[in-house]
Amino acid sequence: MKHYFVIQDYDTLRILSDPLRMQILGYLIAHEYTGKQIADLMTMAPSKIHYHLKELEDKGLVTVVRTQEKNGIVQKFYRAVAFDYVIDEELLPIIHSQPTLLQDVLITQLHMVIGRIRETPAGSFPNIAEHVEGASLEPPFMGDAYEFKVDRKDLQQWLVKYRSLLKELEELDQSFREAIDRDQRKDPGEIFFLQNVGFVTPTQYFVSEDHELPPGYQWAGRGLVRRISS
Repeated sequence: MKHYFVIQDYDTLRILSDPLRMQILGYLIAHEYTGKQIADLMTMAPSKIHYHLKELEDKGLVTVVRTQEKNGIVQKFYRAVAFDYVIDEELLPIIHSQPTLLQDVLITQLHMVIGRIRETPAGSFPNIAEHVEGASLEPPFMGDAYEFKVDRKDLQQWLVKYRSLLKELEELDQSFREAIDRDQRKDPGEIFFLQNVGFVTPTQYFVSEDHELPPGYQWAGRGLVRRISS
């Protein structure tokens, strides 16, 4: 599978502007599936899924990676050709005419995240009963949702710092992989998966009259509180 697929024409962009096709593509980025398997996952008629798979295949967005005969029927297993789809800037005028395109892309990414969470062994997630904030062997884990009321200028400056941290993580990844290739480090057999989603919205969900724990409690860890001894 390639890293990037460049969308260069309107027809390909039109194919991907359909939320259902975006969701199918999200499944095929994660795994290979037959049309019937995707239909089962999405609780839809196989004929409808096969129609959309044909559209994606015709534009080179997915491909058949193998076939398998079952009960005299040849099954085709599809896979996405890349896991990152980028748009040629010459298509910007068309993108401006489809304001919900980015929302559909984000929804597809989150569908993929849900799939990865479900298929990851439970032992890969921290046990809340054993999770103590600040512990030296605290499992690498992020699972939070926040709302911040911040001036846009300050927010843009913070995003620059955040992207710098992501760049640092990319450099650590590259250095570690090179050390593994040179047999200087042992492959741990695991990766850290991180999905970023952040956007400005007029709707605030997290509204409360206070921002503190109820009286008599203090934080004991992620999602855990402790009674304060009297």
